[in-house]
Amino acid sequence: MTTHPHLRQTMKPKSYEFQEALRPIASLISKSEKAQQKLAPGTWQYTMLRDNLNALHMASALLTGDTDGTRGLTGDDCQEALCAFASMIDKTDKAQAKFTPGTPQHTLLRNRLKALKIAEALIKVELNRG
Repeated sequence: MTTHPHLRQTMKPKSYEFQEALRPIASLISKSEKAQQKLAPGTWQYTMLRDNLNALHMASALLTGDTDGTRGLTGDDCQEALCAFASMIDKTDKAQAKFTPGTPQHTLLRNRLKALKIAEALIKVELNRG
C-alpha cells in the first residue's frame, strides 16, 4: 500500500483527518477491550485481540501526537502492528462488502476502514523513521 496522500504532504498530529480517524480507532479499542474480557487468556482470540489492541493504542498515540505513547517503539513493534492492521483492514473490507452502500453498517465500516488505513500508513512512517 502506498502512503495515504495527505500523509505524504504533512505528518502534523491533530490534523482534521487525524481527528476524524480517532473516533473509529477509539471505538475499536473500546469494543476490543470489552470482547477480550470475555475470553480466556491463552486462546487465539484473546491473543489476536491483544495484538490488535497494541496496534490500535500505538495508532491512537501517533494520531494524537502523544510522544509518551510512542517512546521506545521498536521496528518489531511496528511490524507486529502492521500485521494486526493488515488483518483488521482485510476483515473490515470483507464485512463492508456485505452491506449496501448508504446503510448505517456500510457507513460505519467505511469510516472504520479509512481510519485503519490512515493508522497503518502512520505505522509505516514510524517504521521508516526508526
